[in-house]
Amino acid sequence: MKFAGIIAEYDPFHNGHAWQLAQARALGAQRVAVAMSCGLTQRGALPLLPEAVRVQAALACGADLVFALPAPCACAGAEAFARAGVRILAAAGCDALVFGAETPDTALLQKAARVLCSEEYRAELRQQLAAGARSFARLCGWYAALNGLLCGAVVLPGVQANNLSVLLPVRPGQLLLCCAGVYGLLRGLLAVFGRPQRGCFAAVLQIAGATVPVQAYHDTGFTLQDPLAGRRVVLVQYPPLRSRLPAPLRAYLDSWFASGTAPPPGLRVQFVPCAAVTGHCLLPAVPAALCRGQRRVPGLLAAFCAPDAPTGAWTLLLGDDVAEEVGV
Repeated sequence: MKFAGIIAEYDPFHNGHAWQLAQARALGAQRVAVAMSCGLTQRGALPLLPEAVRVQAALACGADLVFALPAPCACAGAEAFARAGVRILAAAGCDALVFGAETPDTALLQKAARVLCSEEYRAELRQQLAAGARSFARLCGWYAALNGLLCGAVVLPGVQANNLSVLLPVRPGQLLLCCAGVYGLLRGLLAVFGRPQRGCFAAVLQIAGATVPVQAYHDTGFTLQDPLAGRRVVLVQYPPLRSRLPAPLRAYLDSWFASGTAPPPGLRVQFVPCAAVTGHCLLPAVPAALCRGQRRVPGLLAAFCAPDAPTGAWTLLLGDDVAEEVGV
């Protein structure tokens, strides 16, 4: 590696960026070029600092050249942003890219790149986008229907409307009866058109080389996700499953819930922010797969919680996306 390239925004330039430039030199780069967004950032917003200030900071900390990413490329999605930066640096003669990653495992990064370029991923992405469009259309329909009901209430006798406020001359008893009627109507609609209520079901969690039986519960309001990579997360109660977990993972989780110690690198632990059963906190999570019958859902993160008292009969909580794949 003689001529290294870095794709960045430096908005703002901080110590981590300076360390990256120094590491490029330490790895053997004789020259370092940076492809940097200029007047607009990737989110389409104005940068915190002017372009000249960011360029001067990069040059002062070890960069030899700074190229400007054109605004249409800088404001595009991640793939177009990266593609434009690679083309600029390749045209300048760079023979290597220096970048940060969530893991130093190059094989895992290459595997992720192959998945993103595969036709199976693109087909699944199209399917998920179509499902999102249907959900959005359904929400718009409900929004229009409810607003139509509110507009229709204005023409009722005795109704007063002033400054976008609607005043209904309703006695307290009538209001309670109306609320009971609406509640009964919604319960009836959910009973006819909604999903049937299900209890816990048996499943198997494959984690850290072990196979752990669990009692899984599908919570339609569960939306826990990895904020960095977007990986789906299942929530696992640690105390009921402690004895079934591999010894290294069990030892680390014991120390984490006792004193919050840092994880060893071999367990591939990462932390997921959670605002669910355990309140606002960080939960340790490891890669896992969930099996039910002949169905298997890989690529999950199993996040562990340790409530003061076990919550209900479930030992694993999952959301709509995972439930659909396991056939719930």
